[in-house]
Order: sequence, then structure tokens, then C-alpha cells
Amino acid sequence: MVILSIVIVFALLVTMVFPIAAGFWLKKRLGVSWRVMMYGALGYFLVQALITLIFSGFVTLVENGTLIMSVRVYALAQLILSIFLSALLGVLVRWLGMKYLKEELDTLETIYGLGLGYGGIESLILVGFPLLTTFITMLSNIHIDPATTALDPEVVAQLEQLWQIQPYIPLAGAVERVSLFIMHITVTILILQVFKRKKPIWLAAAVGDELLVNGIIIVFTEVGLGYGWLSLISILLAAGNIYLLYKLKAFEVEFKQGEESEQAEVGTSDEGPEVGSK
Repeated sequence: MVILSIVIVFALLVTMVFPIAAGFWLKKRLGVSWRVMMYGALGYFLVQALITLIFSGFVTLVENGTLIMSVRVYALAQLILSIFLSALLGVLVRWLGMKYLKEELDTLETIYGLGLGYGGIESLILVGFPLLTTFITMLSNIHIDPATTALDPEVVAQLEQLWQIQPYIPLAGAVERVSLFIMHITVTILILQVFKRKKPIWLAAAVGDELLVNGIIIVFTEVGLGYGWLSLISILLAAGNIYLLYKLKAFEVEFKQGEESEQAEVGTSDEGPEVGSK
């Protein structure tokens, strides 16, 4: 129980504390305002709303007999549609925001803010909050007595199963989340190249990167690949994206101090690499 608890706390630090701490660091060192990071988070919520809308239409077509498919094909179609829509809509929403919002969102510094907002809120909602509530439930019932508790036997059985989880499972989830977090930063940097290099083909590169990373992780998870292999694959994908960031010179940012960071918060700082007009 102790080892499992320690690993879960580590996973919570990765999925919940790290994105928030990274936000404070970006604000202080790169002068990125919270408003810019909020744009990234709002982009994620918009994408999820659009995916839900499209999925509801797809489910309706299947249920009313317009689309006829077996249960297995239906499940596979949902998986493929989810991966494809997440990548396509995620890229398009960020690109549209960078292009049409009346704010300078096409500098290298603000791109980190957008990527952090998008990937950070995904980490909090998909993994962080569910893991936190589950862990609180586990701790609050750690000394439960099945013979005297008023809880339903099924709930007691579920709690006992949760405490039997191997520690490497939440650890693998944390590694996977780091890989996806780096992927969202890389995808947003790739979208920046559309404005910097004046070539729309970089949108396809951004979609392709997210399809590759998400697709590999989700597919291997679905087929039941071992958690050790999933962690290794996640590390390799993260290393690939870090190398891509290096080749795109994404680490050549302007560090700011003190007053300059405060100026950026109110929109008065205009430092950053030139990327051309929109």
C-alpha cells in the first residue's frame, strides 16, 4: 500500500502539479500571460465539444440503421474516429486561434503558452482529477471492514481491487502523460511554422504528429501491450518530439525577468522571435 500510494502521489504531481507549475514558470521566465494559456485550454474544450457533437451524430446514424455495422466494427470505428478527430480538430482550432484572434499569438513564447494550456488542461481533466478522486476514496476507506461497513459489497470489492493494483501501472500512466504533453507542445510549434515559413503543409505535419503519437499509444493500450513496453514506447515518442523541437529551434526563446514579465501580462511586451505577419 505504501509503495502504491507513493507512486500515485508521483503520478498526481506529474498530471496536476506539473502543468500548473509550468504555467507559473512560463509567466515568469518567458513573459507569457495567463490569458494566452487560457486560450489553449479553451481550445481544448472547444475541440471536445465538437467531437461530442460529431460522435452523437455518428451514434444516431448507427442506432437508426442508416449505418449498419457489427459490434466489433462499431467499436473500431469509434476508436479511429476519436483519434482522427482529436488530431484534426485540435490542430485546426489552434491554427484558427493563432490566425484570427486579435492578439499576437504567433511568437515562439506564446506558442509554448498555447501548447501548455491545451496539453495541461487535457492532463488535468482526463487523468489528474479522476486519479485524485479515486485516490481520496481509496485513502478514506483504507481500513474498511467488509463485515461491518454499510457500503455495497460490490463497492467494497472494487476498493480492495484498487489497492491490489501494481505500482508500475500509475507510473506508466504518468510516463504516457509526459509523452503526450510534449507532443502537444510539438504540435503547436509545428502549427507556428505555417506562419513562419508560409507553407500550409505544416498543418499536415502537425496533424500527422498527433495522429502518430496518439494512435500508437491508444492502439497498443487497446491490444493489451504490457505496461513496461507502453512506457518504453512513450519515452521513445517523447524523445522523437524533443528532437523535432530541437531541429525547429524551439528552445531558442527569449528569457525575461521581473518587470518585463509583468509588462507581458498586460500586453505591453513585444519581445520574441520574428515569425512574419499573419
